Amino acid sequence: MSYLFDLIPFMKPRGFSIASAQSLSPNRMEICMAVVRYTTNLKIERSGICSAWLSRSSVGQPVSMFVTTGSFKFPHDRPIIMVGPGTGCALFRALIQERGVTETPPSRSSPAQSLILFFGCRNAKGDYFFEEEWSRYSNLTVITAFSRDNTSDNTTKTYVQHRITEHSARVWDLIHNEGAQFCVAGNSKNMPVQVKEALVSVVEKEGVMGRGPAYQYVEGLIKHGRYNTETW
Repeated sequence: MSYLFDLIPFMKPRGFSIASAQSLSPNRMEICMAVVRYTTNLKIERSGICSAWLSRSSVGQPVSMFVTTGSFKFPHDRPIIMVGPGTGCALFRALIQERGVTETPPSRSSPAQSLILFFGCRNAKGDYFFEEEWSRYSNLTVITAFSRDNTSDNTTKTYVQHRITEHSARVWDLIHNEGAQFCVAGNSKNMPVQVKEALVSVVEKEGVMGRGPAYQYVEGLIKHGRYNTETW
């Protein structure tokens, strides 16, 4: 039996981004979690061990956890472009709560940090996380992509990378003229590569340059810490 346990590895900890600002909730920590459910090739229904367990847990039930430092370092003196489809918006919510200006628009003498969030999900009614909350922040612009809405044949889908290219002029102005930080968080399968390609297309179009120089421009952003990713 002891040999059998040696063959079975320990379960790895599941990481979740903190989705609340400590300044607003010093004694509470929130996460934004989707319960993992899928069907195997043998048509067997499965669910994520950690997410399913948390969804079944009752209020007050102890949970073993630890906190680690994230990889993002957000600037205070320039705009931030955030790309957070699905639960990728969680860590950006903490930033928005911390930096967000509610109700009263910022004045010219006291400008607020401009925050732009590209958020994507399947449909607006099913999983548009924090929709009502976003509307309270006067210095936040949310640009949405609902991949399953308005697609009668279910083949033409809109994702965050499509919205980035649609708003190419604004993205270019923020990055090139205002020194914006570009941050990407979410599923690591295809999205990060597609978002990077979309930004290269923005630079190519708005910067009036070839594909090669556009790639070099984006690589320069990465080198100087202005293009950051945190994916899982």
